[in-house]
Amino acid sequence: MLPKLHLQKDSPLPLYWQVYRQLRAAILRGDLPPGSQLPASRQLARQHQIARVTVVQAYEQLGAEGYVVSRVGAGTFVADGVVPTGQRPDEAAFRPAFSPWGKRVQQAAGDDPQPQSRPPIDFGFGRSFPHIFPYDIWRRLLARYLSTDDVMLSRYGSVAGFYPLRQALADYLGRLRGVRCTPEQVVIVSGAQQALDILARLLLTSQDEALVETPGYTAAFALLRTHGAKLSAVPVDDHGLPVEKIPARSRARLIFVTPSNQFPSGGTMPLPRRLALLQWARAHNALIVEDDYDGELRYDGRPLAALQGLDEDGRVVYLGTFSKVLFPALRLSYVVLPAALVAPFVRAKALVDRGAPTLTQAAVSDFLTEGHFERHLRHLRQAYGQRRQVLIQSLEIYLPGQFHYSNEAAGLHVMLYLNPQIDEAELVRKAAAAGVGVYPGAPYHLQSPAPPSILLGFSGLTEAEVARGIHQLAAVFEAITKGQTVD
Repeated sequence: MLPKLHLQKDSPLPLYWQVYRQLRAAILRGDLPPGSQLPASRQLARQHQIARVTVVQAYEQLGAEGYVVSRVGAGTFVADGVVPTGQRPDEAAFRPAFSPWGKRVQQAAGDDPQPQSRPPIDFGFGRSFPHIFPYDIWRRLLARYLSTDDVMLSRYGSVAGFYPLRQALADYLGRLRGVRCTPEQVVIVSGAQQALDILARLLLTSQDEALVETPGYTAAFALLRTHGAKLSAVPVDDHGLPVEKIPARSRARLIFVTPSNQFPSGGTMPLPRRLALLQWARAHNALIVEDDYDGELRYDGRPLAALQGLDEDGRVVYLGTFSKVLFPALRLSYVVLPAALVAPFVRAKALVDRGAPTLTQAAVSDFLTEGHFERHLRHLRQAYGQRRQVLIQSLEIYLPGQFHYSNEAAGLHVMLYLNPQIDEAELVRKAAAAGVGVYPGAPYHLQSPAPPSILLGFSGLTEAEVARGIHQLAAVFEAITKGQTVD
């Protein structure tokens, strides 16, 4: 007996597709066993007050997929080869048996410390101010290829990346970041995280040691741990990673550092420390991964040269990204590899990713070569530099002497170290209740207990919002220190 169909004529799902799906489900459950005859199309259409062509289309779809067969003069029947599952959809849910790597992913996965619901004044970091980016130029560059280069769009691009972009990056990085490389050493990736993942796959085995900064980049911590690495964390100071404090017993095979602007606490690694780190890596045959996530964004003088430019041994991998200086949704980054790693890296990348979108890469290439990128950077430095200055001035006016933070005029956020008696979580929670979003520093620290701290990003706010937000934060802070309820 045919189960009753429940059709919704006001549904966006076509009626023929509703009929097809419900009949298919009945066949797979065994309600319509092999050999069962379906009603004639006219009969089923009349029963449900729908057009006969609707039923015909549903039967044709079932027949095309092998669920039913039509016999001339006899009707439509459930095919003999269909073996019912005998299960309702919710009775046989797949229960994955995770591999060791999969189990580590479950353990490492954490919530984004920035909530989806944002307060009116949100000091979230890693955001861009949309009015600064020259979208008119960007649209014109994209349209150039959409209208004139059908050949490029009709084929897959290189796994290593669009070669003109790699050439443009090699030139730019050599001139303005002090990176020494050829275009062949530049590989385009879908975010710096992908580059670190491939490097970890190539170079680390379970229980290998990786040296990291604390506080540091939580996504890098999680990724290295999923590959089985044991993290050895070195607390940073106002000048980044103190090489002399690397444990004497350390046998790290990989070192992940942010020397140009330590993430997230700020500070720049001075030349003596850079040379000492290179010497340590040489003595221990370790690879240094230099994450230059926002090295262009310095507001007091020119950007500092990269650590990679001091490397004589081919043991520094340089990571850069467009997400901070163009817009986050671009998801386009690049890695500069030592010559010995280029071929293995590209082969590994080909197994997991056939390459970033060529159209986007072509537009970024023109954005670089036609001078738009460097003009845009000048605008960013001016705009974000003013926002940072307002933030620092507001802290000095409304919260004098209450925090310690890096004086380095760089980056898109400031990490404030609180007085030890302040409860970090309470401050974050009560600030949110007062309409100000600030973010806890605890997730970025590997030492325990972590020193209380909060992060304030300023790149997504106007100068007026920055000042108003700090004023409101000061009221929250005062209420907490006095044990009052914040209105």
